Amino acid sequence: MWFLIVPFLLFWFVFNVLSVIFSIWLVISSGKISDSISFILKDNLFWVSLKNSFFYCIIIIPLQLFSFLLAFAIYRISSFSVLLASLFRVVFYLPVVVPIASIGFVFKIMFNDEGVVNDFILKYFGFKIPFLSNYYYSMLVAFLLTLWKGLGYYIVIYLSGFYSISREIVENSVLDGMNFLQRLWYIYFPLLKGTFYFSSFLSTLAALKVFAEIYIVTEGGPGTSTYTMMMYIYSQAFYNLNLNNAIIASFILSFILIFLSIFIFKKQLENIRL
Repeated sequence: MWFLIVPFLLFWFVFNVLSVIFSIWLVISSGKISDSISFILKDNLFWVSLKNSFFYCIIIIPLQLFSFLLAFAIYRISSFSVLLASLFRVVFYLPVVVPIASIGFVFKIMFNDEGVVNDFILKYFGFKIPFLSNYYYSMLVAFLLTLWKGLGYYIVIYLSGFYSISREIVENSVLDGMNFLQRLWYIYFPLLKGTFYFSSFLSTLAALKVFAEIYIVTEGGPGTSTYTMMMYIYSQAFYNLNLNNAIIASFILSFILIFLSIFIFKKQLENIRL
């Protein structure tokens, strides 16, 4: 039955391995590596996109917090109603399987000047908020889209961590007189530290590589308020038709992701040893 994975392996090899090899060959054969690096490092738009990408990582804090709390609530519900807990899991995970393009267009319609969100605000508060045309609010819409889209995914990860905790530990803590907050702080938090690092690692990489949400909803605007690294790479490749700059920028982003991955895993290993 091994041949069933051949289509996937071919697809993965062509679009992951061969594409990287071809990119390296393209840059080297052009003989313009130094020119591309010099252009990118001097390009103010590159530094703006890098700053916005790191700023986008702020979404990790509410994403991980809400995911943890909702997963804990579902975990507690499952102790007296498995059916209700399963229903909540389905409801929260549903946005994960919905195509990002569909969700992006829905958010774009909802948050435009004549959308349902502004209609609600105008009806009850008497004013409108320019979500997609304001320099500061536009990033908020992208944050909300990422939060809504990714919440269910991390809830499942935290739930797997909660279910891996032995019930004997929890029952012993109850017999020792621990209250709810003490169990949460001294039992669940320490035992889920590895899960937290893993989820934070995934969400950090996803935040730095964010593209679809930005491209569909704001297209990097207004101005450069939501212009991220992936938007910069896309613009260099398909708008400016400069593949060398796009490849060098993508390598810079890859090195940043590799460095962050090593740093997070190193911290996780240090905590495991402790």
